[in-house]
Amino acid sequence: MDKIYVTATPPTPNGDLHIGHLAGPYLAADIYSRFKKMQGHDISYITYGDDHQSYVPTTANNKQVDPVDLVEVNNKIIKNTLSSADIEIDLYKTPLGNDKHIKYVQSFFLKLYNNGKLRKKTKDILFCDLCEMYLFESFVKGLCPYCKSKASGNLCEACGQINDPTELINPKCTICNSAPDTTQYTGLFFPINDYKKELLEFFTSRETWREQLIEYCKYITSKNIPDYPVTYPANWGIPVPVPEFQGQVINVWFEMYPGILESIESANIYNDSYYKQQDDHTLVQFLGFDNSFFNSFLHLASAFALDEDSILPEHIITNYFYLLEEKKFSTSQNHALWGEDILRDIPSDNLRFYLSLTNPEHMQTNFSLNKFYEINNKMVEDWEVVINNFIDTINNEFNGLVPKNKRIQYQASCIVARTKNNLEKYYDLNQFSLRKAAFELNDYIDSLMNFWKEKILPSSKIDYDLYKHYLSDFSYLLTSLAFFVYPIMPNFSKKLIRNLGASSSDLSWENILKVHTCQEIGNETQFFLPVLYRSTR
Repeated sequence: MDKIYVTATPPTPNGDLHIGHLAGPYLAADIYSRFKKMQGHDISYITYGDDHQSYVPTTANNKQVDPVDLVEVNNKIIKNTLSSADIEIDLYKTPLGNDKHIKYVQSFFLKLYNNGKLRKKTKDILFCDLCEMYLFESFVKGLCPYCKSKASGNLCEACGQINDPTELINPKCTICNSAPDTTQYTGLFFPINDYKKELLEFFTSRETWREQLIEYCKYITSKNIPDYPVTYPANWGIPVPVPEFQGQVINVWFEMYPGILESIESANIYNDSYYKQQDDHTLVQFLGFDNSFFNSFLHLASAFALDEDSILPEHIITNYFYLLEEKKFSTSQNHALWGEDILRDIPSDNLRFYLSLTNPEHMQTNFSLNKFYEINNKMVEDWEVVINNFIDTINNEFNGLVPKNKRIQYQASCIVARTKNNLEKYYDLNQFSLRKAAFELNDYIDSLMNFWKEKILPSSKIDYDLYKHYLSDFSYLLTSLAFFVYPIMPNFSKKLIRNLGASSSDLSWENILKVHTCQEIGNETQFFLPVLYRSTR
């Protein structure tokens, strides 16, 4: 089996993760990783705190706290939220003060610099006289010169276009809200345009990238790509390891790719040279569409420039923004639902299923608390009823022992085979879709409800042997459900399979067609939030 490295965009430790974050790369990467592990693949899911991101010092300034303390506190909160959501990350490191990470990134940077791959240029830059600081990225805000949406410097989240901060419309300093002046600085820039041919060849050969990302990449490569600034005059970030550029830091987006490579090495799962790739190593990245330029262009081009067979992001799975009650998440306007808060009252499985069902994989979608409770109630009234009807029947009529059956009936086998084939597509990369997987699971429950009504209930009155036969088939259907649902709802899966008398250690994908019936069942009946959580209108 190939060794697969899975990454999700490093979260910025300027606050907790909200459900928009969770609905994006973190949940998707976890569900994919769980499925591949079920198939027997060697998977490592890694990410790290984006400690050197410019949003850290701007948030620290707004909150009047030390940015180092902010990073330490919020990385702990983020890790707790991920854990509460049952998002299992094999390595989550913190780069701030991490000598190994810093030296690795600087080594990567120096190799490019010493090989003449970075260009020294003097360029316009915004400067705030009141704050006495250069403005870029989150230090400046204005309107995007392309789509006119609110944007920070260097990137517009709304349209995904990179921008030159000096071209923002009505730019303002994020710290003091004053209009900045334009001055100049001399820094190092990376000529992405030099690698346009290699980039385009790589993009057009991708079979798992979503169509929106391919079209975006073709659009960017259809134009001249400006040299990208990889150093800035600032005091927050990794120092540039070139004496001439003392007082400058490495652009955090340029840091990210070597940061991923170092994470792989730090996890003791990539023991070759720094960048050497083996044929059986695969890198899969999950990220928000607004980060497409950095991962698809900046990181790839830097790997091409390094020319050392770097491990490349063979697969990039993007998602769009997730809305909250039809509005964009906004921490400044207190319009957010934080992971730590919602997971305090709601089981992770319930949230994970709803986020999958409404996932923003191809367009903006919406989280509604009322809709969430409606879906939960439906699961109680459908999923739980199906399970409990079987549990009650076996406990009351057969003393907790499932009737034995040597062969599964054709109809039950077809239901399982159909669902297995569909989920293999939706959980894997070629057609990866959390929405389709969640809908498939709902369809599977409908099939089980119909099987109960059409087979078991009538046979209980007319043919006792056939009745026992169908109950045995139903045990097989429910046990298969535990396998099917595990990537999305791991706790529910384990509880269900335990209640059916099986072992969670049997949860490998190849066992679905082998585990027929379990002998002795349990008597747990509650799997979801009680129906008393009614929606209010």
